[in-house]
Amino acid sequence: MKSFKQLKTVLLAVTFVWCSLSLVQAEKPKSKAITVPKILSVSHQLQKSNPPSLVLDVVGEVPTGGYTDVILERTVYVKPPEDGIQDYYLKAKPPTGIAITVISEVKASDVWTDLPAWVKGVRVHGEKDGIQVVYFDQEREMEPVRRTFAGTSSKGSFDEALSAALAKLNQELGEGGVADATSTWKVVRTSGQTGGIAGLNQLKVVISAERQPPWQKKQSRKQKRHVKPVGKIQSTRELKTSER
Repeated sequence: MKSFKQLKTVLLAVTFVWCSLSLVQAEKPKSKAITVPKILSVSHQLQKSNPPSLVLDVVGEVPTGGYTDVILERTVYVKPPEDGIQDYYLKAKPPTGIAITVISEVKASDVWTDLPAWVKGVRVHGEKDGIQVVYFDQEREMEPVRRTFAGTSSKGSFDEALSAALAKLNQELGEGGVADATSTWKVVRTSGQTGGIAGLNQLKVVISAERQPPWQKKQSRKQKRHVKPVGKIQSTRELKTSER
């Protein structure tokens, strides 16, 4: 009987300790999302639709590993900004425990369907450094992205020259990691050289192609601008956002 009481006491003690540990575990504070320190790159694509959609990809830099729940937060305005630039904040939750002290990258994307006509660009914020502004022209960027490819034949063969041009097209179909891209193309120019002592018989064929999904347009220097903030960033706009 005494042994049974002792066993019962031990079991109760173990249960109490387990419940206490569980309570501590449950009450352990969770990390809150913060704006990442630095923005490394911003890329975008306007997808052809009516109205168009904006696909935005952002890469940021954090001081350690272990950051989770990375999001790209789009600012909601009471009224659209006069300059037509949409603000974004790249946020992530820092680690709560021990983390690798190695500078790391975090990535997030945002797909904005039914993009308003007033949007002329985006401004992606980092907490300390690397704010980046990207300008774009919806009307211009909605134009089909076409690329030209040329093939030649030293035998004057149209089929051989066309095959060479199509081979170059096929090499670029998978650009950007697209595995199932298709294309439409047409011959836009043919030219050649014949005669001479060497007996030239060269034929050149140039094709123009459009990929589905579209190739991403390359940004010019005028479209992309890097801005380094001095001190704390402030905005005079009327904003309606969650606490930062």
